[in-house]
Amino acid sequence: MHLLFRKRNTPIQNCIAMKGKQLFDHYQSVAQINGFGSEEFQYGNLLYQALKIEGEEKIFQLLEQAEKTGKRIALEYPEESLQSYPEPDKVILV
Repeated sequence: MHLLFRKRNTPIQNCIAMKGKQLFDHYQSVAQINGFGSEEFQYGNLLYQALKIEGEEKIFQLLEQAEKTGKRIALEYPEESLQSYPEPDKVILV
């Protein structure tokens, strides 16, 4: 099962080859601007969770890859815990 928040299927506009940290900071800023409950806020939270699971280096690399390919980061949950309150255990691109 994947958890994904996506508003657009396009790369960030007006940004030239942003690094992973810059992308992460951008998404966090957009999340704060759009506020609680917005898709951007949910994606910002998802990125923060992904950072806790995989660490900075991996997430920053995935953000750069996602930007180049038009994908987004998603969280994957273990299949066997779908009936409870599962914690995500993997970060993927979708």
